[in-house]
Amino acid sequence: MADANVLPAAARAFADAVAAKNAPALPASAEDQLRGPFENLLASVAAEFGLDAACTGEPSLPNRLGRPDYAVSVGGVLAGYVELKAPGTGAEARRFRGRNRAQFKRFSAIPNILYGDGGEWALYRGGERVGGVVKLAEDVLEGADAVREEGVQALAALFRDFLSWEPILPQDARGGIDLKAFAALLAPLA
Repeated sequence: MADANVLPAAARAFADAVAAKNAPALPASAEDQLRGPFENLLASVAAEFGLDAACTGEPSLPNRLGRPDYAVSVGGVLAGYVELKAPGTGAEARRFRGRNRAQFKRFSAIPNILYGDGGEWALYRGGERVGGVVKLAEDVLEGADAVREEGVQALAALFRDFLSWEPILPQDARGGIDLKAFAALLAPLA
């Protein structure tokens, strides 16, 4: 049985780590400061679900799609990708502008990608958002005190959905697997 305290503690530790990494007066990429805390958060959530998840940084995708921040595997099998954004950017793709918008258009070919800026998280499949935008914290840079309890539970459900993704195989008119469509589905994952 899951320990009800693990996920809130992991979320608070994540927010505190993000706040601490963004506190120094040294110029640094705010987006990059999410990486370590995110890896720890994902590992905690996956372990709580009894899953063996691992993050691989900056995987190259074919066809010039780009390099998401992470490829995530579960039990050694690719489950999807994660794209982190600087805190305050949000996870709602409709609000993206400029470089983030162009990147999202390319990443729309990915069948399972999680976007997050630390405070907001959203899951996209084939460019379409699955469910709502989850708000873990109004401002994650404020640390653990900004974490919302309802956000913790919603984020856990979102991570579970992301980590348990299984492709729906495209079918042809006769009900068999449409191999061309299947190859197109798998191309961004290869």
